[in-house]
Amino acid sequence: MKDQVVERATTAIATGAIASPLWLPHLERALSIGVSALGFIWLLVQIAHKLKHWK
Repeated sequence: MKDQVVERATTAIATGAIASPLWLPHLERALSIGVSALGFIWLLVQIAHKLKHWK
């Protein structure tokens, strides 16, 4: 049973590595957009916090 899990995991990783030219650019683009969005949201949170506690 444990050998089957290891074999399936190894096969999945190898398949992903072979197919990486197909999905890697999309992953990079999605992460870039996601990180930019999170940065923008964090900036809005900081602005809202400063405005709430502004005296």
